This record gives sequence, C-alpha cells and structure tokens, in this order.
Amino acid sequence: MIGLPPSAEEVEQFITDADPRAYEQLIDRLLHSRHYGERWGRHWLDIARFAESHGFEQDYDRPHTYHYRDFVIRALNEDMPYDQFVCWQRIKKSGT
Repeated sequence: MIGLPPSAEEVEQFITDADPRAYEQLIDRLLHSRHYGERWGRHWLDIARFAESHGFEQDYDRPHTYHYRDFVIRALNEDMPYDQFVCWQRIKKSGT
C-alpha cells in the first residue's frame, strides 16, 4: 500500500498483537501514512507524463514542477474526490 517493506519491529508488533482488530488498525495506519500518496501518486504522475527535467538532449531542470507533484501526493493523502482532483488540474493547466 505504501511501497515500502515493513520494519522488523513493525512485523513483530503485528504478529504479537492480540487485538482482533489488528489487521484493520494496520490498514488504517498505512492509509494515513504520507507514503501512501507518494506510492499511488506515481501512477498518476506517469500518466500525466510528469518530469522534473526536459530530458534527453534538452536535459535542463523545470524548477517549479515539484508543486504539481506535491499537489498530487497531498490530494491522494487527503482523499480528495476524483472529480474535484481532475477539475483542479484542468483549472491549473488552462489558467482559468
């Protein structure tokens, strides 16, 4: 869910947790992790062809592109509704 393996301590804590809701609590913790948006935002950024440089022969940086990356991550972490997410991108892109 977050693209990172659990630490040994996290595994041990989960295995020894006698609470019947341990699995549910683990899922909730992972969904509230900042890494959740980083992991799943990568898929959207790939589709949007996001890059922090122009690449290949014109490989110079795009100094302010991180704003869009951070927006995508924040939108996923805050569970922004999809229709609002798409509309905000259209507004930002067209400048209206």
